[in-house]
Amino acid sequence: MAFTRILQACKWAIAASIIVPGAAVAQTHPEFIPLGRVSAALYKPDSGPAPHIAFLVSHRTGNNLNNPACKQLSARGFLALCWNTRFVNNEASVHWEDIAFDVKTTVDYVRSLPGITKVILLGHSGGSPLMSYYEAVAEAGPNWCKGPDKLVQCTGNMDFKPADGIVFPDAHPGNGVQSLRGLNPSVSVVNGVYKVDPSLDPFNPANGFNPEGESHYSKDFQTRYFAAQSKVMNDLIARAQAKMTLIREGKSTWPDDDIFIIPGGGWSGAGPGSADLNSMDPNIPELMSTARPEKLLKNDGAITTQIVHSVSVPEPENAKDNRSFDRGTKVFTLKSFLSANAVKSTNSLNGIDWCSSNNSTMCAVESIKIPTLIAAMGAYHFIRDQELMYDLSAAKDKDYIVIEGAVHGYTPCKACEKTPGQYSNSEKNLFDYIQKWANARF
Repeated sequence: MAFTRILQACKWAIAASIIVPGAAVAQTHPEFIPLGRVSAALYKPDSGPAPHIAFLVSHRTGNNLNNPACKQLSARGFLALCWNTRFVNNEASVHWEDIAFDVKTTVDYVRSLPGITKVILLGHSGGSPLMSYYEAVAEAGPNWCKGPDKLVQCTGNMDFKPADGIVFPDAHPGNGVQSLRGLNPSVSVVNGVYKVDPSLDPFNPANGFNPEGESHYSKDFQTRYFAAQSKVMNDLIARAQAKMTLIREGKSTWPDDDIFIIPGGGWSGAGPGSADLNSMDPNIPELMSTARPEKLLKNDGAITTQIVHSVSVPEPENAKDNRSFDRGTKVFTLKSFLSANAVKSTNSLNGIDWCSSNNSTMCAVESIKIPTLIAAMGAYHFIRDQELMYDLSAAKDKDYIVIEGAVHGYTPCKACEKTPGQYSNSEKNLFDYIQKWANARF
């Protein structure tokens, strides 16, 4: 079922149990490394030459100590540090502008290890704005995260040293963008009463929703929906900023922050409870297909060049989840919303002000010049976003490829297969490609 597939894609605990053939040479007993507010697990090959390339793997809030990428990379002869930020498992505590200092801690640590000559940042999912934020400041300077158009200003001594390369396996545009596209603009709560505007309800069959399978939304509905999502997000930003002004003026209940709840907010982008249209209608080309022929890494290891469409399956179960508190309601603070989960826009499809937030992979890559590999998963939702990321990248040495049949967590999309095992090599193919890319450059 699609719901099971999404859980498999998004939960590291499930993804981490998948080991490729040959992984027996990986670090079988990773070493726990305490680094102040950062906790980490160090993976090294059990045998073979001492590695000189180190990969850093993390996420904004996810627990990454058992991230499958570290097993896969150490199996291929690399040192890999999987680590947790100071905000692990606590979205409401995120102060995004502080998080790059955690990346600095890990970069400085691996550069101090004997034999390590190159450091590569790996930004997957919520790790993509994390790693790209650090690298953009490292290359462009701290003015990158300041300015009148930014929702929140960075502070502190941001003396960051650039990495040597950066890899984006199924990166997303930024958590603000994910929150924007996951919003259900038909939902409101007035005087404690949950209300739904049927004309904007993505779960209304009259608008194209199919509760049993693939939905089909008209262009007219899409246009109205994408504009309405932006209006709701912009209103939320204005409301949060007004509350922050009251706090600064001493006119609020608390002197530092306050709770901020978004009904119908769903998850950050695709996932149970999300109201992004492409979760129900995988045929929206502006989100689910490349705009031009691109490289597709096939299951048998061959690479073809073609227009690539995501093979992702629809998720009609989001309708029930989006109406719930547990999966359909986001609970932030004012600071965690404005710093990490908001972005300005005129419409959620192609009218996004990428640089209004410091949590923005799209904005960051415009300032990142180190070698860059972008690998989209062919059974998920970021194929077009990552193609645009490639276009925006300032790197001269950059690569974009789609991994056939892979879900967000790299594993095969079994629900997408027409024949058993059709995408069985997705995870192996991804990390084999990363291995070749890194060894060819470093």
